Amino acid sequence: MKVPMFDLKITNKKFKKEIFTKFNNFLDQGYFFMGKSVLEFEKVTKNFLKSKYTLGVSSGSSAIYLALKSQGIKEGDEVITTPLTWIIPINAIAACGATPVFADVDNNFNIDPNSIIKKITKKTKAILPMHFAGKLCDMDLISKIAKKYNLKIIEDCAQSYYAKINGKNAGSFSHSAGYSMNPMKPFGGVGEAGLVTTNNYKTYLFLKKLRHAGTSSDPRKKITNNCVSVSLNHKIDEINAFILVLMHKNLKQKIDRCNQIANLYKRELNHKILHQVTNKNEIHGRYVYPIVCKKRNKLMNYLKSNNIETKIFNQPLCYDAPVYKKFKKEKLNNAERLMKNHLIIPCHENLSNSQVLYVIEKINKFYKFS
Repeated sequence: MKVPMFDLKITNKKFKKEIFTKFNNFLDQGYFFMGKSVLEFEKVTKNFLKSKYTLGVSSGSSAIYLALKSQGIKEGDEVITTPLTWIIPINAIAACGATPVFADVDNNFNIDPNSIIKKITKKTKAILPMHFAGKLCDMDLISKIAKKYNLKIIEDCAQSYYAKINGKNAGSFSHSAGYSMNPMKPFGGVGEAGLVTTNNYKTYLFLKKLRHAGTSSDPRKKITNNCVSVSLNHKIDEINAFILVLMHKNLKQKIDRCNQIANLYKRELNHKILHQVTNKNEIHGRYVYPIVCKKRNKLMNYLKSNNIETKIFNQPLCYDAPVYKKFKKEKLNNAERLMKNHLIIPCHENLSNSQVLYVIEKINKFYKFS
């Protein structure tokens, strides 16, 4: 039996027909950017996230970068973040001219508020928490820290679009937040796309300028060089926006299926396996399923020999990437430990029950005889 990490095939015939029909309309009209589909995408996401303002952009990378820029992050500033993440948020901080400062993580793979406090200096301007695998950080405590030290919060919600805690959505704790709609994400399209949210109207207007090369022009009426801020092109296209609106209709069903699989893993896997903890008042975003395990590399090779695909995420830690080693002030013990002992196992809506049980069987067999 073969068990892939991701399965991005679209098999629903009705859904595919709707996409093809709309695509033909786009070809006939010759209009591909910043039209009705983008507005509909922004409306759907705004209503779901309960955000005052949402802005579709070309990628999750653009979303994080623009979220930082919209909060005035600039050269000389320090932004506290996690080393256990995809390199993009660190690149976004550096692209703003600011310095990334790395805090340690907790046992859920998320930035540790106690470590954040230790990293605050006079140059600190913001905290950038990333919700690992869709599990929300301790945003209540992070919000208190930010308020006490007058810091901005920019949430990296690339993996946590569906996540909530105490009824509050991922992204609602920050001054601005960035999301990814990459095809691998639970709420993903068929190409790169992203979303920026904010509850501040002035920030929203500034983000609109940043999205379109720093200009105040309306591309549907007139293209001009009336540039008011240095920026590049971060526009989302109409076709992907339309597909994302369709994908959103099935999002709950996808997350529910991933939660079923996650519950099976938690209940049936060997007791030596450690899992992220989800509280009763919390909805997990379910991007992927990380575990912490002994003999990680041997387990990974064993599963590979049984046609089960697994991944190690975010290796090396961001502060060990060649370009960022100069910002590594110390080893962060928990981040180092999790990097050596974590494994991502398959958890997506296209897995059959037999595939899930096969994964459980093989992992349990490995620990029984090892």
